[in-house]
Amino acid sequence: MYGPPQAPQVPQPSKSPASGGRIALLVLFSVLALLSCGFLAWAPMLRLAIVTRRALDWVLFGLTFLLAAGLFTYAGVTGDEEPTTTESFVAVGIMVALVAGSITYYLMTEIRRLDRPGAAAPAFLPPGYDPAAAVTVPSPGSPNPYARPVVPPPAVQPPAVPGHRIDQVRAELDELSDLLRKNAPEGEDRR
Repeated sequence: MYGPPQAPQVPQPSKSPASGGRIALLVLFSVLALLSCGFLAWAPMLRLAIVTRRALDWVLFGLTFLLAAGLFTYAGVTGDEEPTTTESFVAVGIMVALVAGSITYYLMTEIRRLDRPGAAAPAFLPPGYDPAAAVTVPSPGSPNPYARPVVPPPAVQPPAVPGHRIDQVRAELDELSDLLRKNAPEGEDRR
C-alpha cells in the first residue's frame, strides 16, 4: 500500500512444463509396454516417433515393432509345444530387452524433450493458429493486471547545489506562512 507503485503480479507458468496430462501419458505408455510383456513395446516408440518426427525414432519404432511382431508370431506358432531351456531364455531375454529398452528410451527422450525451452508447444498446431496471438486470462485469486494502469515512478531530479536548495525551501516556507496568516480566522492568536 505504501511506497512506490508496483506492477501487478501476473502468475508465471511453472518451471516444469510437464503437466498432469503429460505425466499421465508417460505413465500410460510405460505401463502399456510393461504389462503386455513386450508385445506392445512399440506403442511408446510410435508416440515418440510421431511427436518428435525424427528419423531415428521412426527406425527404432520399426525395429521394436518387428521384434514384438516376431515374438508374438513365435509364441503363436509354438504355442502347444514344450520349449527348450535355450528357447525360453532367448524369448524371455527378448521380452525383457524390448520392455526395458523401449521404456528407458521413451522416458529419457520424452523427459529431455520436455526440459528444453520451447518444448511446451504442442507438436501439431491447427491450421491458422498463431500462438503469439493467444489471449491469456488471469486465474481466479490472482490480482487483475487490468484493474488500474501501471504508472511509472516519477523521474528522479538531479541534486541541486546545496545552498540553492535550502534557499528555495525557506522561500516556500515563507510563502506558506504568509498564506496561512492571511487565511486565519480573526479570533485566533497569531504568533
